[in-house]
Amino acid sequence: MLIQPLPPIVSGRIRESNPASRTFQLPGQNPAAGSRGPASTAGLASLQTMLAIQEVSPGPVERRRQALRRGEEMLDELGRLQRAMLGDGDAAGCLERLQAVLADPAALAEEAGLDQVLVEIELRAAVEVAKRERRP
Repeated sequence: MLIQPLPPIVSGRIRESNPASRTFQLPGQNPAAGSRGPASTAGLASLQTMLAIQEVSPGPVERRRQALRRGEEMLDELGRLQRAMLGDGDAAGCLERLQAVLADPAALAEEAGLDQVLVEIELRAAVEVAKRERRP
């Protein structure tokens, strides 16, 4: 999540004409207006909207990180599957984990070379899963 710096603090003063009804007053604000409650929630709403958008759509750095992590997971599982087929592990467990990685939606890094490599890794993983599923 990207964290943006806060805007500068607005200076103001507390009106002390009546200590029982102290109110905060911005510079240039008419004390006779007597606004009760927040003047505007537009700033708060726009901040919440920006935070929500940042949480929903990851930036290019996060997309690249997710794509690399997914590619590494697939390569790790393909390596485990290879060792399992040579007699050093559980091939069925490797296939299940490989299918779970493939079931996650593909995160593209939006870098031509990296995306091409990730597509080829995914294709190889899908071929291995399909070959094992066809065998009795």
